[in-house]
Amino acid sequence: DTLALLPTGGGKSLCYQLPAIILEGTCIVISPLLALMRDQIDSLQSLGIEAELLSSDLDEFEEESVYNRCKDGLIKILYISPERLQNQLFIRNIQEIDVSFIAVDEAHCISEWGSDFRPSYQNIKKFRQEFKNVPCLALTATATNKVVDEIVNKLGLHQPQVFKQSFKRENLNVNVENTSNKYNRILEFLRQNPSSGIIYTRTRKEAEDLTLFLKNNNFQNADFFHAGLSSSEKEKLQKKWISS
Repeated sequence: DTLALLPTGGGKSLCYQLPAIILEGTCIVISPLLALMRDQIDSLQSLGIEAELLSSDLDEFEEESVYNRCKDGLIKILYISPERLQNQLFIRNIQEIDVSFIAVDEAHCISEWGSDFRPSYQNIKKFRQEFKNVPCLALTATATNKVVDEIVNKLGLHQPQVFKQSFKRENLNVNVENTSNKYNRILEFLRQNPSSGIIYTRTRKEAEDLTLFLKNNNFQNADFFHAGLSSSEKEKLQKKWISS
């Protein structure tokens, strides 16, 4: 078992992608973000690496096809959300799959002290008991010592090797400024910076309102992305964002 604490962009994905390709069997990657999983799968498939995602977007036939390809040893990396671990069909099928190891991405989500606490991460320890001899790799870019202890305990990591890099990011600048009109300040900033970027808003409505404001001010290539969109809309927007 291994715990890797690496900064964003520090190569966490490579920590499971490379061994998954080399080892026999299928690596199960548990991740909380559907958009992130899709992004990684597109990237892996473009390199000719067999990776798939089990999500609620798949119909029964597509899901069965993924399971069968795993059983035949064709899929090297299978991405799932932590909620999938309680799915009885998944539990039945996984018994027939040769699992090389389990990778838990964004492992800090298991901590009640973390800002991204995800109760379904508590299911991983029980799931691991079905695969006692299968190693587990936990990865995060966000963990205090208290959270590290919680990850080790709640995932049931056995004498884990711990790899830790500094979280200091030399390529990032953080600027804070007060402004009386956020929208006009954003507009001014965008006019000065032609490259693409992400703007975080506090609410879904604000994301939509800001998009409308920007479109009305000649930024037609602005759009909003939030949990209120349908799966197909989100997928379409994500592909548009990555490709342009």
